[in-house]
Parts: sequence; structure tokens; C-alpha cells
Amino acid sequence: MLQNVSVTPPRRSLEFGIYRDGDNNLDAIQESTLSQALHASRHDARIEFTVEDTTQLRADGDAIRSGDLHTEQYTIADGDVAHVHLSQAHEMSSEANLARFVAHTLDNARKSGAQQTWIDLVDHGGGDGGGLETGDGNVMAMPQIAHAIADGVALHAGAYPDDADRHVDGVVANQCLMDTMGFAEGYYIRACKRPVPLEVNGTSPDHMSAGPCQWVPS
Repeated sequence: MLQNVSVTPPRRSLEFGIYRDGDNNLDAIQESTLSQALHASRHDARIEFTVEDTTQLRADGDAIRSGDLHTEQYTIADGDVAHVHLSQAHEMSSEANLARFVAHTLDNARKSGAQQTWIDLVDHGGGDGGGLETGDGNVMAMPQIAHAIADGVALHAGAYPDDADRHVDGVVANQCLMDTMGFAEGYYIRACKRPVPLEVNGTSPDHMSAGPCQWVPS
């Protein structure tokens, strides 16, 4: 006699959101972030990656070729890519777009049972006025990045009141973006009642007391 067995999806320890703006001359170099995520997921089932990647690169069999700028959204877990959605290129310097991505990452964290959620921002950057910048010259500076993350946390809480305590535990500045003045000097994001530590080159400063959404020096 066969017995019905229900398979419970694995609970993750970490939901890691990768927000990559490849609308620049480092598109191919920055792609390594995603290859590393796929490799890491094969060896650590505790991590799920939520990805939004605006890029000119497309897979062509085993080769990677350049084409029109577009946005790819998907998840990476257990060495596999799933929930793939392709669309016209998103405006990666838009606060509303980043907020939607943060909310989507937190939604996935809720589904996977992740204990922590981190956001990885991958882009050009540098100098005092740098931030998420797209090819049309639009820039989302550091204060706007903080507001967008806070808005994303609020969107998730509104959609899932039972999960309203879930928040972004940390933000990683990746590639040239880590050279932006605020990141390089160890600034923090305060987002939605909770301070969010910024990690640069594998080091993260201590938490600060909670406050409104803003950038504050360490």
C-alpha cells in the first residue's frame, strides 16, 4: 500500500537579492556576480538568490553574447535558475523600481522561510555624488537608495501584515559602487525603524540606533 507523502520545501537561512545595473561598459565583468551566485547555490542549500539583472548579455547555448538592453528577473537556488521573466529594460536608477525589487526579495524570503535578507547593489559608482546610475544619465543617490529600501520594506509589510517584522538585514555595495563616498566611509542606511548595516569589501560596521530613513555617518 502506497502512502501519501507531502514534501516540505527546504527552509533557507538567507535570501540574497542581487540588483544589477549592467547599463554600462562593465556589463560583462559585473556578470561574474551572477556566476558566483549560481556556484554558491550549488554548494549551500541554505541560500536563495532573488535577481533583477538589466544587461545586454544573453545566453546562446554555452556562449554569452551581447544584444539589446533588457531586464531578466529570476531566482537561483540549489544550482538551478527558476521563475525566469524577461522584459524591456527597467529604469534601475528609479526609486520605485528598487523599492519593488526589495519588496519582491522580502516576499521570496517569506516563502523560503529565510532568517535574514540582504540586498546587493551592483553598478558603476564613485565620488561624492555617485549612486545607481543608468546610461541616460539618471542617478539614484545614496539618500534615495535608503528611501527606496525603506519603501520596499513597507510594500512587503502592507502585502503581508503577518510578516510585517521582516526587514532588510544588510546592504552590500558591489563593484565600482563601493567607491561611492558614503559607502567607502562606512555610512549606514536607516530604513523603516531598523538600522541597516552596509558591507564593503567583506567588512560591516556595527549597528546604530533605529531612526527614520536616512543616511548617517558611522
